[in-house]
Amino acid sequence: MKIDLTFKGTGLLACMLTATLGINVANAQIDYKKEFPSKYEIKMFDNTTYCIAYLSNGELLALRDNPIITYNKINNIVFNPTGSSIAVSREGKEIRIFSFYTKDKKLFTLKEKRKEYKDAETTSMCYSDNARHFIAGTSANEIIIYDTKEYLPQAYIKTPSPATSLEMSSNNYFIASTHGNEINIWNFNTKELRKNIKTDATLTGSSFNKDASQFAVTTKEKGLEIFDTKTWTVCHTFDSIGGTLRNPYFHPDGKYIAVVKDDSKVVIINLKNNKIEDEIDESGKGISKLKFFMDNQSKDVYLISGRKKSIAFWDANGLNPFYGKLVNSEVDAKMNEWVKMMQGETMEEYAIRVNDETRLKQQIIFENEAATKLAGDRISLENPFIGNYDTTNGMLNVGFNTMSSIALEVPMEDLDSFKDSKDLKFENAVYYLNENDEFELAYVEVKNETTNKVYIYDNLGRQKMSAIQDDSNFVPLEIIQQASQEEAKLEAIKEDVVAENKQDELITDNTQINVKTEVVPDVNADGEKILNYKIGYQYEVINKEFSAKEDFPSGGYDIQNSNAAMSLMKIIKNAFEGEFANYLGEGKHVKIIITGSADASPIRSKIAYKGQYGEFVDEPYYKDGNLDNITVTKESGITRNEQLALLRAAGVMDYIKNNINTLQTTKNEYEYHVEVAKERGGEYRRINIEFLIVDAFPNAKK
Repeated sequence: MKIDLTFKGTGLLACMLTATLGINVANAQIDYKKEFPSKYEIKMFDNTTYCIAYLSNGELLALRDNPIITYNKINNIVFNPTGSSIAVSREGKEIRIFSFYTKDKKLFTLKEKRKEYKDAETTSMCYSDNARHFIAGTSANEIIIYDTKEYLPQAYIKTPSPATSLEMSSNNYFIASTHGNEINIWNFNTKELRKNIKTDATLTGSSFNKDASQFAVTTKEKGLEIFDTKTWTVCHTFDSIGGTLRNPYFHPDGKYIAVVKDDSKVVIINLKNNKIEDEIDESGKGISKLKFFMDNQSKDVYLISGRKKSIAFWDANGLNPFYGKLVNSEVDAKMNEWVKMMQGETMEEYAIRVNDETRLKQQIIFENEAATKLAGDRISLENPFIGNYDTTNGMLNVGFNTMSSIALEVPMEDLDSFKDSKDLKFENAVYYLNENDEFELAYVEVKNETTNKVYIYDNLGRQKMSAIQDDSNFVPLEIIQQASQEEAKLEAIKEDVVAENKQDELITDNTQINVKTEVVPDVNADGEKILNYKIGYQYEVINKEFSAKEDFPSGGYDIQNSNAAMSLMKIIKNAFEGEFANYLGEGKHVKIIITGSADASPIRSKIAYKGQYGEFVDEPYYKDGNLDNITVTKESGITRNEQLALLRAAGVMDYIKNNINTLQTTKNEYEYHVEVAKERGGEYRRINIEFLIVDAFPNAKK
């Protein structure tokens, strides 16, 4: 039986929910949107983007009380992040994995085969964020780590007590297990204890934020505490909210956190100014659980609350975005290009243009530009007013509704002309962001239209925004210069391969190949600063008349049949077995993100799949930023463009595994992304590959 109400993007319910939930909030910050009632009391729920299920009286149900399985007496559930399946447990029994799409389809049974542990019961469960690992805590004081292909045990961690809850960080650094008033943070890679934290009161909830930089816990008496995961020290304490708090859950961008208060209120806290941003009164309805989730394609954010007998959806788009994160993203991209050596630039010219002093000045310029673009015409919304006049310094205060006031140098004899703020015209405003993620004026020209005199407020020499944060984003200039020189070498390798393949008439000028490098600051699981090296390769055939000859033919996926893709593979092989080999080595961690693409041409009849890249069953992959699952087997063949795009990406992985020697001894972590164009045409069949070499500069100054 196929469950129609799966809450997925292609289902009837999701279409209705898109219409119901996808309305931007005009006034409210968290706005109630839709409730799905249940005849039964809801004990817990779980979701992943547009999939949702809940537990009632030991039974597993989808929205509108549709049963997913007849297996009952369940006491815990956890969704596979791809939405393909659900793990369930019940007292005294093994863990079972059921399909979310087909009723009563059991996929796996996780039965303990070690005799000494056969009576151990499951105490907690969770999945890794990328759906590659499943983790279970047991009454035998163990954490068991499984793969999610066959659900076979991969590792065991001995714990001091049964883990009553488990959380895994999105970067796969940590497993957090809790019991009573104790939190144990385990290094996922080494399986060793990273940190033991004891609280003064019984724990009532915990969670990592989306980028794994913070970890939140709530306790019965002490409220909410948030830890910095680099040092595992407390960075925020909220002990004045009152009541009993539980179920902390971070907003996807990390600026806010929500908690349940006294089982009757949802409190939203702004972590940048440490104030309550919003409060939802759910008195009399009861709250079993709450979660934020984001549709990464639309960037819409919702809050789900599990009421006593319903699931409620709230539009959270009214919350201000994390402006600082948006600004930093744009600034980082621009700085990464600015620091590179320009074509034709000599080393002497480069040293004059790019040094520590000019780098700081340029970063401030980019920050101002990005913040000003985000701020828009903010002054018109701020209702400026004329404030006090400082006679000693001759400074006139101009205030705003929410922004900090500014002081203009106004001679005493001009003061009488400042009678009404409506006579003031603000021009050429430049903004920056303060430590509370709020816009401030860095520069503005104020024209008094009564006298036509212009007064200038200039605070452009302030401390740059990133200086009020930690310096973990700092990359030494010598490393940036090294990467710039390496990119020039990579360009030379590319040009040699392209010239050779053009001579052999494999490709023409219509195949355009791009290479790019970037140094990305990060921290490792021990909280130490590291520098990762991102190397990107991408091609496209810009003329559709040449695409079938130079790239994949229509319906094609075999990488050997794409001259463009094989040209790219040769560049990668020559680079990693030549100039870039010194960045690799046995055991070096390399993340490989492969994006396969397809156009919108319909597949009218099933395309045979030979199986040369293996079988893919509920394979995790990303489309439009959202994690999903896909199946391609010899039996299924290819009936969707997403499958075609995935196999093109799989061909890249197969080539890398079998042909690039220096990547055969590294610790490789693969991630599939799929793009399907809305247009038809061979020019939309392309490959994009990104290598992230972790801790590529271990000898760099930290």
